[in-house]
Amino acid sequence: MAEFEALFLPAGDGWMPTAASLGPWGADLLHGGAVSALAIALMEDEADDGYEAVRYSADFIRALPLRKLDAEVRVVRKGNRLELIECEIGSDGKLVARCSLVRVRPQPVELPEGAPTPHDQAPPDTPEDMFDAPRFDPNRTFFVGAGIEMRVPDPSQFGGGTAWYRLMIPAMPGREPSPTARAAAAADFGNGVSGFRSTEFIPVSFPNADLVLHLSRQPRGEWIRLEAISEWRPDGIGLARGRLGDREGVFGVSEQSLVLSTAAPR
Repeated sequence: MAEFEALFLPAGDGWMPTAASLGPWGADLLHGGAVSALAIALMEDEADDGYEAVRYSADFIRALPLRKLDAEVRVVRKGNRLELIECEIGSDGKLVARCSLVRVRPQPVELPEGAPTPHDQAPPDTPEDMFDAPRFDPNRTFFVGAGIEMRVPDPSQFGGGTAWYRLMIPAMPGREPSPTARAAAAADFGNGVSGFRSTEFIPVSFPNADLVLHLSRQPRGEWIRLEAISEWRPDGIGLARGRLGDREGVFGVSEQSLVLSTAAPR
C-alpha cells in the first residue's frame, strides 16, 4: 500500500505538495512529472468528455517549490473538433509553470489505401522483465518510489535509456490518474533515464525547462514505457527526446529542453 494518499492535497483554494512529489534537483523542489499530473487533472476538469488529448506542454518558468500551489485554468477554445485548455500554476504570487492541453474530438474517416498505419507492434520488453530503479539516497523521499514506480533493465543503473513507469498514487485524493496524466508523468523522466548511468555523483545538473508530448492515441493500462536519448552541449544547453509506449505499442513522443549547469557536491 502506498504511503501517501496523493501527490498533492487540497489546501484552501490551492494544493499542497506531499513529499511523494519531490524531485532530484533540491531537497525542497518538486518533480515536473508530478506537477504535470496535477495540471492535467485540473485541465481535464474543464474538458469536454467527447475529446481526446493529442498534445500536452508545460513551461517550467521557475523552480517548482515544496509550497502551496495555486492554479488558474481557462478554456481558450472549444470548437467542433478541437479544444485548447491552459493552466497557470503559481506559488507565493509568482508564476512557476504554464501548461496547456490540446484535445481533438474523434471522427470516423475512411482512409485511402497506403495511408500511414499506427505503430501497434508490442515492445521487446515488459515491466515484469525489469528491476526496481536504484535509489539515489535511501534517506530521502522522491517521486520515484513514493509517487511513481520505475522499472529499469539493470538494477545498478538509473539511466539505461529505457524504463517502465506506473503512477502509484493520484495527483489529488480520490481521483484515478487519467491516461494523459500517466503519460506526462513518465515522459518527464526523459532527461534522467538517458542522462546518466548510475547513482554516482556527476558534476553537471540537467533539469528540464519544459516538457512537450504529442500523442497519437491515449495509452492503455497503468504502465508507460519510455525510451529516451539526450544530447548535451558545452554551452549549457541540452535536449532529451523520448518515445512513449505501452504493452501494445508506441503511442507518442516527448521532448525536453535541458538547462545544464555545474552541480554542487552532495
